[in-house]
Amino acid sequence: MLRAQNADGGWGYKRGGMSYVEPTAAVILACSQDAQNAAVVQKARAFIKTLQRADGGWGIASMDAESGWMTAWAVWALADNDMAAAQRGAEWLLATAGLRVTDATQVAGVKKVLRIDATITGWPWQPGDAAWIFPSALALLALHAAQIRQHPRVQEGLQYLLDRAIPEGGWNIGNPFMVTGNLPPTVESTALALLALRAFDIENEITQRAARWLAQENFTPTAHEWTWRALYGQKVGAPLERARGALQTLQRADGSLDGNVFTTALGVMALDL
Repeated sequence: MLRAQNADGGWGYKRGGMSYVEPTAAVILACSQDAQNAAVVQKARAFIKTLQRADGGWGIASMDAESGWMTAWAVWALADNDMAAAQRGAEWLLATAGLRVTDATQVAGVKKVLRIDATITGWPWQPGDAAWIFPSALALLALHAAQIRQHPRVQEGLQYLLDRAIPEGGWNIGNPFMVTGNLPPTVESTALALLALRAFDIENEITQRAARWLAQENFTPTAHEWTWRALYGQKVGAPLERARGALQTLQRADGSLDGNVFTTALGVMALDL
């Protein structure tokens, strides 16, 4: 992972690829507690800060002309070292929301068909879009890292996650239902939503059902899914032997997981592979 750092200080998803905010931020989070990586992390933080836009947010990479969901990754990665930059990004997040339904008739219709409260919203991938689980949970983790816990947008974001939970346990990428029926949970969305709710000390029947679903064993044995499961397991003190064994089996000779910097960084965050 460290050998894959680009000359500009960032990382691409693949070794030698263009630097993006997401993998760069994930590597910073994975390596920031290790003193021997201080120079590498400092260079990566400097690169991230060069991409901060005038409005305080971040796009996906240097060529992106609009701030979006990557802002949360940057805030999370910078919060423990450069609170000024992180705070500007946090303010952008607090001013951003997914589409919200306000018409009473439409709200009632959505409630009847999709069984959600459409007046509650989280965060979108890009401004002007609907809210989704991944960017919402990620924004909450970033705001928590920036020590913002009581803001109304934070509290609404937490309610959004709880409202969009699948009754049987876990989260899909957005709504728990479609007009054709229930949607299945996904490992990534479930693990990230659980991490966000736990950061704000929320534990209830919804999180307990989701945690039980995540602990099942009938998943596709991919490195990506194992890293997300391990990240949540590490936070709650769950046994990680199976995850460690699975990821060590999947680890390539060059040390990577799937040859993907982002997935490898998640593995390091969870298990210090």
